[in-house]
Amino acid sequence: MIFQAHKGVSTENPENTMPAFIAAKEQGYGIIELDVGITKDKKFVLLHDESINRTARDSGGQSLRDTVSIGDITYEEALGYDFGVWFSKKFKGTKITLFSDVLDFAKSKSVFLKIDNKYQNFSEEDKQSFFKLLKPYEAVASLTCKDLKALKEAADTFPNMHLHYDGAISDGILESIGKFLPKERLTVWLPLENGKTSWVKTAYVTPELAEAVRKHARLGIWIISAKDELLAAEALGAEVVETNGELKPSKKETWYADMHTHSEHSHDSSCKIEDMARANVELGTGIFAVTDHFDTASHKTYDVFTPIKKGHEEIAELRKKYRDVLILGGIEIGEGFWAPKIAEEARKMLDYDVIIGSVHLVRHPRLNYAYSAIDFGALTEEEIYEFLDCYFDDVLTMLDEDDFDILAHLTCPLRYVNGKYKRGVSLERYGEKITRILKRIISSGIALEVNTSSVDALGDFMPGADILKEYRRLGGYLITLGSDAHVAKNASFGFGAARNALRTLGFENIYYYKKRRPYQIEI
Repeated sequence: MIFQAHKGVSTENPENTMPAFIAAKEQGYGIIELDVGITKDKKFVLLHDESINRTARDSGGQSLRDTVSIGDITYEEALGYDFGVWFSKKFKGTKITLFSDVLDFAKSKSVFLKIDNKYQNFSEEDKQSFFKLLKPYEAVASLTCKDLKALKEAADTFPNMHLHYDGAISDGILESIGKFLPKERLTVWLPLENGKTSWVKTAYVTPELAEAVRKHARLGIWIISAKDELLAAEALGAEVVETNGELKPSKKETWYADMHTHSEHSHDSSCKIEDMARANVELGTGIFAVTDHFDTASHKTYDVFTPIKKGHEEIAELRKKYRDVLILGGIEIGEGFWAPKIAEEARKMLDYDVIIGSVHLVRHPRLNYAYSAIDFGALTEEEIYEFLDCYFDDVLTMLDEDDFDILAHLTCPLRYVNGKYKRGVSLERYGEKITRILKRIISSGIALEVNTSSVDALGDFMPGADILKEYRRLGGYLITLGSDAHVAKNASFGFGAARNALRTLGFENIYYYKKRRPYQIEI
């Protein structure tokens, strides 16, 4: 079965941009679906909507006050907008993409493009210019048509192109198509009935429609987001399925990835990176990331930059020595919003594989130091609740203001409140804030870490099963495992139990990050 990425991998990247397409290629998608618009000066660009307002921000990252149609601005004017920061800070500065650049990308990377039927709305003159641009790329690009007239025109204009049809379906229509387009050159698309296709006006796929289509064409089914939907599409005989990115082309990997470890280059560890590497080799862990602490709030107290640099220099050397484990170079930026310029300097300092975002210090009127050092046994229950309120507010602030790939150890204060001090505090009153956090990371393509370092103290992960269950219910799927090991003996600690728990909750994959892009591992 071929997997098609809708607007690229749009759950993890801003839609219709080069980052989304690069991710699709690297994650193994065979086809990338995209949308083409046209500027005032007749440049073909990637854009789903007629206006740029939903996916563009001004140079300061703010939403546009007035409606701006792509047809009313030139390409140079369009370059003045940011088409990435609306999705997350990670993609700040992403420019609108020229269609010609994507064509070149597809040709050089041997990936196929499926162009949405919106080109049918172009004027006749613009459509012919579009066809002229497309002609040299007939082998890697394909057009989608919503009616027979457009499909016949495309078949005549591009005799070597595979074409797609997503219009009304009947035996008569399929037989008419068969008279001018052979089965091997056609994919017919049918929507699967679910929440993402509730707006469509064409018929949903049924066994009868699927059987009729397969007599005349390759069957494509869209848009699927969950394993049960994939199984349904397989049962219907789909040869191509379209997803936003929640489902990936299958990769049978059996090892673990520990995306959160520390070394002597963190203030609270004396572990050699090489010792951590040896431990992971012995355990059979295929991948681990060194994510030493960058304590933004401490930048005036000591040099927070040099240890990170030294760690990455060591990683580069150890990669040459250790071939049985992939050592990734990362950083854990704590409270980046406390000193945004310092945090930004750290992010730009090195070419990281992963950036973790965390909150270890809370902006509380009195308890504004590391919560690992707070005596929660001396606080009243209400004082603890007030502290946790500030903690979740700070996590939300971090999501608003910082750029990172993985949200680390959500609910970490409980490791001390309920673990060390046995206070038995419930998170029930923070349900609304936790849901907001989960929705934010899902919409921004940020992974949720399952941190296993709390198992002994809490008897649970950070976050716990209830939050992980809610994350999945909301559509979350990007999960990473982090041992948070500060000594080699804790490498990949608790990963077997974490894997079993995630399977029970319905998760099928964990992820690791390389060059700040996620890759899946089946669990």
